[in-house]
Amino acid sequence: MTLLESNQDLIVEEAKNGWRIIRLNRPNALHALNSKLVNTLIRVFKEFEYDETVRAIWLDSTTPKAFCVGGDVRKLRELVLEGRQEEANEFFKQEYALDLLLHQYSKPIVVWGEGYVMGGGLGLFMAAPFRLVTQYSRLAMPEIHIGLYPDVGGTRFLADRGTIGLFTGLTGSIMTSAGAYAIGWATHVCEVDRQTVLDKVLNVNWEHYPARSFRAIDDALNTIHRPLPAGPLQNSLDILSQVCKGDNFEQDYCGILSLIDARSDWLRQASESLKKGSPMTAALTWLLWQWGKTTRTWQEVFELETQISVWKLKQADFVEGVRARLVDKDLLPVWKAPAKLTLTTILGDTPPITHIESWNNILKQYHVI
Repeated sequence: MTLLESNQDLIVEEAKNGWRIIRLNRPNALHALNSKLVNTLIRVFKEFEYDETVRAIWLDSTTPKAFCVGGDVRKLRELVLEGRQEEANEFFKQEYALDLLLHQYSKPIVVWGEGYVMGGGLGLFMAAPFRLVTQYSRLAMPEIHIGLYPDVGGTRFLADRGTIGLFTGLTGSIMTSAGAYAIGWATHVCEVDRQTVLDKVLNVNWEHYPARSFRAIDDALNTIHRPLPAGPLQNSLDILSQVCKGDNFEQDYCGILSLIDARSDWLRQASESLKKGSPMTAALTWLLWQWGKTTRTWQEVFELETQISVWKLKQADFVEGVRARLVDKDLLPVWKAPAKLTLTTILGDTPPITHIESWNNILKQYHVI
């Protein structure tokens, strides 16, 4: 392989057979995305898309503990506290531009999602057509814990999974590889090591698939895919469908809280996470799921999320949530406490109005404005 680029954030290599390898390289931060890394990724992916010698791209990280745990929210919190919100807003704008670029990418991208794949990392993961997990993979949109919301395209890819997606967004529940594959977050489960899988795809015979690179890679990956036994998600589907129906916010909220006495550890943890999480995040997540249920283009999704993120950073819950979870690590956030757990009460004082009329109509439908 030929090293094309190497710095403290990213390693890029030219491999044989028209492949390029891109590796996130922030191991001390579990490869969390910062502005420099996001902008470098945009540049590299754009260069490769227009390079006729590039047939496909392999994306992973330099350590097995995590592919990417999300955006560098501690840095974003610092920017907000220092009154530099425009810089924080710009990070989200560029992150979503990267996600949109990958969703619309013309060449195959294979992502090796070993270890933690969360938040912004899951946004990158879900933007690729080939999404690989192992027995060590743990996937989640855990924004309920930090007072943000499931962004990076979560507005659509959670809604696409029906009430399972809604439940996942409200609780930040962690998916094993079995659960991720069951709901279509992952496309292939790999029992063999990364290098074995990488060698397999690097040796794809393109000549057998004229002008069908995606099919060539899919066939190669299918030979090593090994489905796993049902995990906590699959074993909880009946209960989940009873407590989270997506018809009424209060009923869904209280239904999930009632799982505190469930037999399943996974369900009890989900209940505890919602109970301790930000009510504002829960309300926003529920409404975004309602909006996302209608067919939306990725362009529309990221336009809305860009505006929602600008609004969200102005709310105190984000600064407080990151403090409690990642700075002081006392796990005791003091959220803005609503008088009642209703959408109107939680969001009514400072509603997340945008320039997108279809979203504002959702706020009207549910009496937030």
